Amino acid sequence: MSKRILIVDDNINLTTLLSRALGKYGYETVVQNDSLHAIDSARRAAPDLILLDVMMPNLDGGDILAILRQDPQLRSIPVILLTALAREASGLGNLGGIQSPVLGKPIELRSLITEIENQLIQSPRARLPLQD
Repeated sequence: MSKRILIVDDNINLTTLLSRALGKYGYETVVQNDSLHAIDSARRAAPDLILLDVMMPNLDGGDILAILRQDPQLRSIPVILLTALAREASGLGNLGGIQSPVLGKPIELRSLITEIENQLIQSPRARLPLQD
């Protein structure tokens, strides 16, 4: 069964590119380009991992991550933060007591795939029994 990744970024070109690239690696992707709908998308899609842009209008990635970490249903989903200002955003990675890696844009695809695989292996969700 392929792993589902929710991509949240206001840049439609980037989400399209990431979705296609991740699809070639066998991942199923769900895209949300409006930060105001990111939490609802996470609830509906039940992703195995979220790629979350930090700088977006309305709600930024830090706001969304804080909401995710406070929600019992969504708290354990691994999140990888994506930003052009990785050094400045590095403190966001520990919101809610769960470490989330921060990757700088532009993203090298192989590095992103490696981080996705690492996060999926380490995820508490990876250790849950399969549900029918």
